[in-house]
Amino acid sequence: MGLWLGGDDGERIAREGLERVIELDPLYRDAWDQWLTLYRNAGGRRKMIERLQANTTDPVVQLRIAQLLIEEERYADADHLLDIGLTQDSTGPGWNALRAESALEAGDTLAGIVFYDRALRYAVRDSANVLWRQVVGIATPSELRAWWAGVPPEAKGTWLESFWARRNPNLFASTNHRIVEHFSRLRYARKHYPLLHPLVSYHRSSVARTLNLEPAQGEREFHLRCEVFKALPPYYSGGRVPLPGVSSVRDRARVATDPAAHLTTEEKESMPRNTRRGLEAMGVVLSPTLFVPLGMDLRGADTMAARVGYNLATGLDDRGIMYLRFGPPDASRLGGDNTVDPQCNTDELERWRYAEWGEVRFVRPSAFSKGLRTTPEMVFRPMNQDQFASMQLGLTRDASSEIAALEFGLWTAQFRNRQGAATTDLVIVSTSGALAAALVGDVGGEQASGESNAGSVTLAAAPGRYVLLAHAREGDTLGRQELGLTLRSFHAGPAISDLLLAKAWRGDTLISRSAMLEHLQRGLTFAAEDTVRVYAEVYGLRVSAERVSYHVTYRILRSDDLQRDIAREDWPGAIGLEFDRASGGAEGRSVTEMLDLSPQQIPRGSYLLRVQVWDNAAAAQIGRATVAFRVR
Repeated sequence: MGLWLGGDDGERIAREGLERVIELDPLYRDAWDQWLTLYRNAGGRRKMIERLQANTTDPVVQLRIAQLLIEEERYADADHLLDIGLTQDSTGPGWNALRAESALEAGDTLAGIVFYDRALRYAVRDSANVLWRQVVGIATPSELRAWWAGVPPEAKGTWLESFWARRNPNLFASTNHRIVEHFSRLRYARKHYPLLHPLVSYHRSSVARTLNLEPAQGEREFHLRCEVFKALPPYYSGGRVPLPGVSSVRDRARVATDPAAHLTTEEKESMPRNTRRGLEAMGVVLSPTLFVPLGMDLRGADTMAARVGYNLATGLDDRGIMYLRFGPPDASRLGGDNTVDPQCNTDELERWRYAEWGEVRFVRPSAFSKGLRTTPEMVFRPMNQDQFASMQLGLTRDASSEIAALEFGLWTAQFRNRQGAATTDLVIVSTSGALAAALVGDVGGEQASGESNAGSVTLAAAPGRYVLLAHAREGDTLGRQELGLTLRSFHAGPAISDLLLAKAWRGDTLISRSAMLEHLQRGLTFAAEDTVRVYAEVYGLRVSAERVSYHVTYRILRSDDLQRDIAREDWPGAIGLEFDRASGGAEGRSVTEMLDLSPQQIPRGSYLLRVQVWDNAAAAQIGRATVAFRVR
């Protein structure tokens, strides 16, 4: 009845009923899950622990008590109870997951990571989804959809390994500190930003949430008066001392476009009569201010949160969700900027400022809407485009607080692995600093990783879709890049690798991939007097009489817009070089294609180079590869 009724009265009825059910049958799972969604303070947790004490011989009850003790920050008591359980079942994922949470929240990083790794190892037995509940608050919409689509029990551990591997803030470190950081944030958010009214319709109904998304008239007027203000124009002040006004050029686009649209309803009503008549004579409509949020569809931005219920899943309000995902803001402010108006001095408005992510605005809508909005929680409430973008960020991403200020370029090249034709080698090159890189699949965590002080790393993995993490470091300064890529297969048929460019060197008669990597030009920028060496590998040429024969075409285009020209099929004005090649060959063996470009062929400028190979014996196209470079 209480759950159906909702609101604060419904929560009181639901709490009494659920606690009675749990007292009669502590193993009734639905009652426990529903009780967890209710607001619980320290007193409520202590009373529930007392109710459960009579059944502490049951492992399920022990886990529930341990969870409440962790929320109470009674870590020693929780550890004692969990250690007893671990002596009986050392591979239990629930025991290990909560033991890890207790240790990490208490600051014991080493023990926490050990227990967490063990929990992931035995996640196949996590039927209660303890591990998922610990991380659901930072899951992206795509990760939520993937989990709900059904992650098989045997894949839960490897799926979560990839979940954390994608978030590793420092590949040079031996421990993924994002895990440590997450549980530290969770402790703070749970204490400072709990969900106070979980049964209000805003958290239970997507329709109610949508209806509450549009700021009410009172909210808009507060925003204009307290956050966007300047001295009122002379016609309004009537010769009196100007009062705080409510407009800026930047925000006028957010309201109706008539000359007085930036004024609040109260200010329009108190406008001098002569001024009002004059404006009306000019066709100005002095109706209540309209709100046109820059063509942004708020419902579209929040449908995922409405469906999945981040707040109910974590027990946190939107400030808690933002803190859990991005950590503490660099600066925060209560109330408005207008210090002249006492109405603007309120704790019902909070604005957080992140140096990297921008400003996030939280408001309790019921405090400003004069009864038109009933949401009593602090929720995301953007009032301009930047705040709207920050809200979207808070609902779809998360990030470590570890600073990564180093800017660096990154490029990749793919080749067939020499040991296994079904494996692809990915060469990752940073333009500066030492490099650490990792390929992360959908499951299994890091599929391959490596680091090099020379700024070039080669990773081998099966063809498929991956997330590439690339971190560069100069001294103590770290930089991070992440991109999705697909590793090609060079096993099925004829193909050409990507291209490597290096400054030509003397002394070696044999040009190999390893030699090219040693002389690689990391920034793909050459001096005007440099000879540029081009390297590629050709696979799958038809062997005839133990020989292969192919025709290779080099097209060199000087470009003033690389992005435009790289997408063009034809390059008018490009320099063309063509060669017929023949050499000894065998099935499965790659052929090296190399050419030196002299300074006379490539004067100063930006260039695109395209290499295309035709198999003479098979009379078939092998493929082509393109690279951009610069000569200074």
